[in-house]
Amino acid sequence: MLNIANTIRSTLLRSKTRNVRTLAATVNPAEQQQVQAVLPDKLYSSIEIEYRGHDKAVLKSYTTFLQQVCKHLEIPQGRLEVLPYIRWVQPALRSKFVHKKYKLHYETRTHISKLEILNVTGSTASTFLEYIERNIPEGVGMRVGFTELQPLPLTIQN
Repeated sequence: MLNIANTIRSTLLRSKTRNVRTLAATVNPAEQQQVQAVLPDKLYSSIEIEYRGHDKAVLKSYTTFLQQVCKHLEIPQGRLEVLPYIRWVQPALRSKFVHKKYKLHYETRTHISKLEILNVTGSTASTFLEYIERNIPEGVGMRVGFTELQPLPLTIQN
């Protein structure tokens, strides 16, 4: 088995040319631009933006910012939900090894808000999301969920 591998390797190294296949596109750039122009934009029935942080006042301020952006860009806004906070408590001993009954409790509260954006196109959604992500305050995390509208397959339409 080792001899076969060595002979194949030596014949490949001796040959001057190698056969290499590429999957390069043979499409004219002008035709490619026409194809891209014909494709329709995506449609989203709703975009759900969930943002969370430790400071309630910062989230409230960011919520008003999002509402003002929706108002000025004339993007239809859905429901706004303020979810209950998540409380995380970590007990720790005050000293390293002894005095077990003297403990500290470290607590963090994560406040969560959800905002829904309704009936937007893909280009509007990408522009809107890029703008609000660039202006997100420090210490705030964001999760975005899309619900895309698609046409029925031809097998079902017929």
